[in-house]
Amino acid sequence: MVQRLEFSVHEFMTIMGHLDFGRESKPVEGGISVYDEWYDQWRQLDTRLESLDPLPRADMLFDAKVVINSITDAQLFEVIGVVQVQIDMHKELIKTDDEDADPEDLEGWEKRLVDLEKLQNSNSYVQ
Repeated sequence: MVQRLEFSVHEFMTIMGHLDFGRESKPVEGGISVYDEWYDQWRQLDTRLESLDPLPRADMLFDAKVVINSITDAQLFEVIGVVQVQIDMHKELIKTDDEDADPEDLEGWEKRLVDLEKLQNSNSYVQ
């Protein structure tokens, strides 16, 4: 079990939004889904974001952090999968010259993947 993960609010909301969209998927083997575990925190944060004006909302999305105090190996694997989906999506947007393509977003998700994989392979991570 990993003791601590930190995400930007934007990363957290994106991960949860992706899991919410694909909710028909099977639960994570060996544990409770990240979606189930983080759902209440996600909904509270979403409500708070919706109540903000655009500039404070943007500040919160990109400057504020969400700290997860513990995550199982199965949940970390699930998060890594969502991050990989984000990377693939951004690569496709860039490849097709989509108006929503943003190389900085791709770079951010790639960095997040490297960090999560290091955590997964570290001595502090029990598999």
